[in-house]
Amino acid sequence: MRTLNRNKRTIHYALLIGEATDYDEYGNETGEPLPVYGDAVELKCNVSAASGADAVQAFGNFTNYIRTMCVSDPNCPIDEKTIVWFGVDPTDPHNYIVTRKADSKNGVLYALQEVTVT
Repeated sequence: MRTLNRNKRTIHYALLIGEATDYDEYGNETGEPLPVYGDAVELKCNVSAASGADAVQAFGNFTNYIRTMCVSDPNCPIDEKTIVWFGVDPTDPHNYIVTRKADSKNGVLYALQEVTVT
């Protein structure tokens, strides 16, 4: 999986670093964990326009994604549950989350699911 520089697009991502306790409006624990993410990091990679045949083969029958992202560095720290900003500023709410990862010796292919954060 090699990516041409002219095909690379800028994204930002933040890794999941832990969980915090959620509280309701009365100060009681809800029992639901809140994910805690690190700082946004810029990355240049190849992002698909939509899911295609190559992505379907890489992830099998898994179709719960909108785009795929290809990174030519097999040591890329992005994993499942990483949040991604694509086409929006990293100061805005994120608009994608990584749902699957398919790695090889030469690179990594990620499945991105679009999300709406309020």
